[in-house]
Amino acid sequence: MAGSSLEEFFAKYVRALGELDYNVALNAAGLHLETTTTIGEGEKPVDKALFGADTVWEDNRLLVRRVYAGSPAYDQGLNTGDQIIALNNMRVTKEFFDARMAEKKPGDLINLTIFRFDDLSTLLIKLGTRTEGTYRIVPLQNQTEAQKRVYKAWLGL
Repeated sequence: MAGSSLEEFFAKYVRALGELDYNVALNAAGLHLETTTTIGEGEKPVDKALFGADTVWEDNRLLVRRVYAGSPAYDQGLNTGDQIIALNNMRVTKEFFDARMAEKKPGDLINLTIFRFDDLSTLLIKLGTRTEGTYRIVPLQNQTEAQKRVYKAWLGL
């Protein structure tokens, strides 16, 4: 239907794990993404451990609600619906799991014991790095008339 292969498009924009360049799209409307990292002691950005999955406590079980593509949890095979039984050989509750994960640093190894359907498995996951920060979309100082038109069109004005 497209008249040519869309493989390059899907490889670059759908399946790729790289960060998108938001400013390319925002620039068309005279906008810019401003990022500010959280500054800790010594004026360095605060790096936190990245696990890459959301959990929920349901029916006295810790269940994986979502796994983010490209995250350490995803790369090691954790799936939505898995039940986490133990973290580093210690039985978990939601509070215990969250508290232990908050203590972890980027690069730490965690050992998860999980149930998937009726199979018991163990996953060794090396935690990644995430830098906490804030994000704001701000207008460029000198917008062109074309950028102003695109901005108004985006807002439906």
